[in-house]
Amino acid sequence: MRRQLGEQIIGLKIKSAWARLPRRTRPDLETFEEVLTGATITDARRRGKQIYFPLDNGWYFLVHLGMTGQAHVEKDSRFDIPLLAKHVHGVLRFVNGTRFVFTDPRTFGELAVAQELPFLTNMGPEPLDEDFDETALVEKLRVKTVKIKAAILDQKLVAGLGNIYADEVCFLAGVHPEQRACDVPLPKLKKLAAQMRPVLERAIAARGATLKDGGYQDTFGTHGDYVPHMYGNTGDPCAVCGTIIQRGVLGPGKTARSYHFCSKCQPFRKPRS
Repeated sequence: MRRQLGEQIIGLKIKSAWARLPRRTRPDLETFEEVLTGATITDARRRGKQIYFPLDNGWYFLVHLGMTGQAHVEKDSRFDIPLLAKHVHGVLRFVNGTRFVFTDPRTFGELAVAQELPFLTNMGPEPLDEDFDETALVEKLRVKTVKIKAAILDQKLVAGLGNIYADEVCFLAGVHPEQRACDVPLPKLKKLAAQMRPVLERAIAARGATLKDGGYQDTFGTHGDYVPHMYGNTGDPCAVCGTIIQRGVLGPGKTARSYHFCSKCQPFRKPRS
C-alpha cells in the first residue's frame, strides 16, 4: 500500500481535505483539514502498520488501515458529500485533478496529522529491518508468560505483525497460538522468529492477503494473492495434514483477538508450573 500510494501522490499539492469521523481523525477535524489544505506530499513511508507522508509544511499525514480500511487514488469529480460511497470517511483533493479516498466499513482505521511521530521510537524492531535480531527476540519471548500470539502481536516487542501473519508464523513454526511464550520449546521459538521476515516478504510481493469475504483490495482495486494457511479458514482441512482448522479467541470482550490453528500440526504443550 505504501509503495502504490507513493507512486501516485508524492509531489502532489493538496487542494482541500475532508473527513467525517471525529473519533478516528486526529487531533481534530478542524486541524486535520487546515494542516492538509495547501500542503504538498513529499514522501511516503511506513513503520509497522502505520503509513505516514511527510508534508512540505513540517507536518505528517498518517494513515492506519485497521481491519477494513482501504485507500485508493482516483480521478476527481464534483465533491458532493451525499454522493460519496457509504463508507468513505476521508478525501484529499489534489490540484492535478485526482483525489485520495479512504474507505473503512468497520471504522477501526484512522487518519491523522501530526508534527511528531512517537511511534517511531515506541515500536519494537521490525522483521523487515536489515538489522533485525532474531536471537534477541527469542530471548525476550522465552521469559514472556503471555500467550505466544499475544506476544508477537505486541508492537512494542516486534513491529508489523498483524492477526493474519501472526497466525501464519505460528503455523509454520508448529506452535499453538494459545501456548504461553515461555512454554514454547526453544527450537520452535527460533523457527517462529525465523519465519517472520519470509512470511512478510511473500505477502508484500503478493500485495497482501484476501480472505473469503473478499474485503481487502490494494490501491488499484485488485485483491491480494497471498493465501493464508490458517487465518479465516475455520472448518477447512489443513493443507499439510488434512485436520480440520479450528478457531479460538484470546482475551476478553472488545480486546479479544481470534486465532486459527491445526491441532495436529500445532499441538498444545502442557504448561510448565
